[in-house]
Amino acid sequence: GRDSVAGYFHGVSVCSDTLRKRMFSDSFKQRLNGYNAVEVLRTHDRKNPSDDIYGQVQYLDMKTYLVGDILTKVDRASMAHALEVRVPFLDHKLVEWVSGLPSSLKIQGAEGKYMLKKALEPYLPHDIMYRRKMGFAIPLAEWFRGPLKARLQAAVTSQRLADTGIFNMAEIRKMADEHISGSRDHNPALWSLLMFEAFLRQNEISAH
Repeated sequence: GRDSVAGYFHGVSVCSDTLRKRMFSDSFKQRLNGYNAVEVLRTHDRKNPSDDIYGQVQYLDMKTYLVGDILTKVDRASMAHALEVRVPFLDHKLVEWVSGLPSSLKIQGAEGKYMLKKALEPYLPHDIMYRRKMGFAIPLAEWFRGPLKARLQAAVTSQRLADTGIFNMAEIRKMADEHISGSRDHNPALWSLLMFEAFLRQNEISAH
């Protein structure tokens, strides 16, 4: 029932609108005055040159998720081990050319990177080329119930978070309790809270 921009936003968001409303304090929600983070994508989409849904999502990916998340993390991890991972595919001339190709050459059915895979078929074994995509997710859900449990509990009861005025502290503590008990899995949102609290702590130290 969502349009393509809202659907993409829902797919890549750390937490749902319902969970965000639960996490935010009443005063912060008043300051937001109805603003929703999907507007970031809608602003980019107004400049989107593509006329099909796949091109639209690819454009939004390049403007947000890739530069702000995936490429940043992969670049740091690969450079630490002297590896060139994505760079050949990031040449701006190649990106511009590929962006202008019809979506039928990029995806067919459930098969993504269609043209790239067809071009490389003479050089790579079929079982490698067409194996299931393998992600690099870390077991945060388990870590928050184990080795990171105390760190998480310290973060969600932190005075630093409370002082921002952004969060409903009782609710984020409840989210942590729900996760630790195993009744819910809130690990993406809790990780963001943990990192935000670490950011506040680091800047507090830097200020001194």
